[in-house]
Amino acid sequence: MAGFLERDPRRMPLTGLVALVGRRLTQHWERAVARSTDLSRTALIALTAVDEQDGRTHREVAQHCWVRPATLTPVIDALEADGLLTRQRDTADRRVVRLRITPAGRAALHSAWQGVGAEFHRIEPEINPAEADVIRKYLLAVLSGLDEEEGGCDPSG
Repeated sequence: MAGFLERDPRRMPLTGLVALVGRRLTQHWERAVARSTDLSRTALIALTAVDEQDGRTHREVAQHCWVRPATLTPVIDALEADGLLTRQRDTADRRVVRLRITPAGRAALHSAWQGVGAEFHRIEPEINPAEADVIRKYLLAVLSGLDEEEGGCDPSG
């Protein structure tokens, strides 16, 4: 019987293979980001979150990035210093600060994602939609099992 730490990936149980692929994809992602942009991976995700919904709060962006707000503060500071986003007080509630992407931020984001996308395109196999649906269903079931076992997942760390 193959064990979780089986050396041959073809003999690993699916959860072991998922863990191995996840670890390797994370490493590939980090290298792809480093080769494609001067942005850190957290800055890239934060800028993407603001681009997807301009005017998000700092806390909302932190949740999107799966980090604590305090962890995100220096990242947002750097993005603002580089002119890639701005902070604006909410007109209805002056206590709330909204993050807005700048044209330079949008250009940097587009360039970064082009590079990262190209890196992943080279390794991603062709797959038909039916196979993708089965794989997605399996991975979501694993996530659901983890959430049940661990009491859910807190995106802020």
